[in-house]
Amino acid sequence: MTRMALVAAVLLGALASGAALADDDACKAPMDQWQPREAVAEMAKARGWTVRRLKVDDGCYQIRGEDENGRAFKAKIDPASLAVVRLKRKGDDGERSEGRRRDGTARPEPGAPAAAPPASGLFGSGTAPKGEIQ
Repeated sequence: MTRMALVAAVLLGALASGAALADDDACKAPMDQWQPREAVAEMAKARGWTVRRLKVDDGCYQIRGEDENGRAFKAKIDPASLAVVRLKRKGDDGERSEGRRRDGTARPEPGAPAAAPPASGLFGSGTAPKGEIQ
């Protein structure tokens, strides 16, 4: 009997902690303190963002669009302060934009000549090192 009570207590504790973690993203501002959608659009425009979609999610404003560099993003905005709660750009966490590296720079075209090595004296002759796979 006590074993069942212990198992039930552990399960309830795990479920409660999971619910608390899931609620971390939600904005908590009461509706009467929210700024209008127009203010969110103006804030985005001031940052150089192009807004494709503006909606409410988890008590926050959510913007989908492109940043000042034309990179797709999704942002959660606190509705009272208009502070960015979370910003996720395309290419973050392993998702890559086509033709781009993780740092956002363009990938070289296949077959393009390799860049010259840095003039640090490490490569002596100024030519790229050659390697052999055995």
